[in-house]
Order: sequence, then structure tokens, then C-alpha cells
Amino acid sequence: MTDMRLILPVGCLLVFFMLMSGCIQSPSAAPVIPQQTGTVSVLSIPHTTVTEPSRKVVTVTAEKMTDRVDILVRGGKDAGALTSLSVRIRNYDGTTVQRNIPSPETGRTYSIQYFRNANAANINIVGTFSDGYQQTLLMSSL
Repeated sequence: MTDMRLILPVGCLLVFFMLMSGCIQSPSAAPVIPQQTGTVSVLSIPHTTVTEPSRKVVTVTAEKMTDRVDILVRGGKDAGALTSLSVRIRNYDGTTVQRNIPSPETGRTYSIQYFRNANAANINIVGTFSDGYQQTLLMSSL
């Protein structure tokens, strides 16, 4: 019963302290007036256009044999500008085979030999040309 009698006075004291703390706050600082620090100059960016290099035309084929994968550069108007072929084969067991063929020649077959049966699943061949441009020439399942 005595606890119930203390609730009202304690509550009133809490409300009184909350009101007093709001009234005793220090006065707000003087408002800040922005000052001009300098002039703003607008920089216009010149209009530039980026031209993408034209797609190179080279025909490359790949064929899975029993114990190897054969790659043939058949030709195309840009085949003479090829400086290298980067070959990546993903096998069914999750392993990959990567080879680089420098200075590929049109009409020549390049073989990637396996120790046992070739288990190649996918092949990706990227050609690098004399101007430095690189392009995917073949992406295929075997």
C-alpha cells in the first residue's frame, strides 16, 4: 500500500525535472550567414565519341577425336592478321586445358593431345590480331 502512495509523487517529480531540463537549455547560437568564398566556374566537357573496332572475320573449327582435340583455322578476310590463338577447353571432370598457339596459319590443324580418351566438354578460342584486338572466334560444346 505504501508503494502505491509513492508512485504519484515520484511521477510528478519526474515530470517536473523533464520540464525544467527543457527550460534550462542554453540559448541557441546565432544563425550562420553564408559568405561568398569565390566564383563558381563551369567546366564544359567536350563531346567525344568512342568507335568500337569492327568485328574480325575468321572461321575456326574444333573437333573432338578419340585422344585429342583438333583445331583448324579455315580462313576468313582477317585470318592473315591473327598473331595468336588462346585455347581453353573445359573437360567433363571439371579440369581445364589451356594452350596458346602462336602465329596460327590458315589451313593448318593444331592438335591438343590427351593421355587417354579426350573428355572435352566445351571449348573457347580467343584470337589476338596484329592491332592488339582480341575476339572470341569459337565458343562451342564438343
